[in-house]
Amino acid sequence: MSPAVISRTVQSSELSRNSAAVFKAVDQGPVTITRRDGETLILTKESDLAHERQELAAHLVAASLAPDDVPFVNRLRGPFPWVEFFSPADREAFAQEIVDVARACAAMSRFDRLLITLTAWHSTAQAIADGYTHDEHLEWLDVAEPVADPHNS
Repeated sequence: MSPAVISRTVQSSELSRNSAAVFKAVDQGPVTITRRDGETLILTKESDLAHERQELAAHLVAASLAPDDVPFVNRLRGPFPWVEFFSPADREAFAQEIVDVARACAAMSRFDRLLITLTAWHSTAQAIADGYTHDEHLEWLDVAEPVADPHNS
């Protein structure tokens, strides 16, 4: 049985005042650092991040090696059950993008972009699960538009 992962949240001022305690807490699990003037940060060990990447790679390899009579897009439901919130077309788009980005990342031996892509799809699934859909209440942009930081208002 693996040890329990303890997650902790601290303010950035605590990191400044008592960095040794915050760094020690990272040994037990990721530490979320909240900031008044910026986005929340997560401090974690490099070995934990490497493990996360290896786990993602293992999920993708396992899905790709599953029986051929099951379409790849359906095999992805095992490691990523949240794809169920997507329409069939979006599930296909997810599967294709994950394969394309994984191949590109493997060619560069850098997998950060794959984690970013997976996180973006996961966030989309969360939004759909929360009730946000392609309907008249939302305006979906084809091109990203910069907006003012609400923290600077």
